[in-house]
Amino acid sequence: MGLRKIDPVNPATDTDMALRGPCPVLLLTLALLAASVALTLGQRWNPLNDVFRRKHADFPKTVSTNNNAYCNKMMWDRVMYLKYSNTFIHAEEKDIRKVCTTAGLSAGPYQYESKNPFSITICTLNPWSFSYTGTSVSQKIVIACLNRLPAFYVTSI
Repeated sequence: MGLRKIDPVNPATDTDMALRGPCPVLLLTLALLAASVALTLGQRWNPLNDVFRRKHADFPKTVSTNNNAYCNKMMWDRVMYLKYSNTFIHAEEKDIRKVCTTAGLSAGPYQYESKNPFSITICTLNPWSFSYTGTSVSQKIVIACLNRLPAFYVTSI
């Protein structure tokens, strides 16, 4: 039994292992084009802002029979069950964003306090019943901002 000679692979002429289907260069070009268009239109993107909106923004306020039912629904729908406490802000996204610029006062590193109160619902977990108690109030909010976009909810005042 002898050893078999293996021919070297020449990437210029061998196409057996070449990608078939959409050209990777074309996909990269399209992705860069989409990002360029978004930046040209002046839209900022921050993944932390996406998480902030999912966790804290609800405008208009979701209809529910009472604040406790509202909190139980929202915490389950937004996959935040068993989180001890969460606050939902009932205002348009543009108004919440303005807290990071013209409608807020600096309250520490990257933190801004709203100049005006917002309608909010505070949801608190009752660990004995695994259900939430909701309280609706109108208070100023403090949020942490990154690139002039809300990134973290800090507290209400």
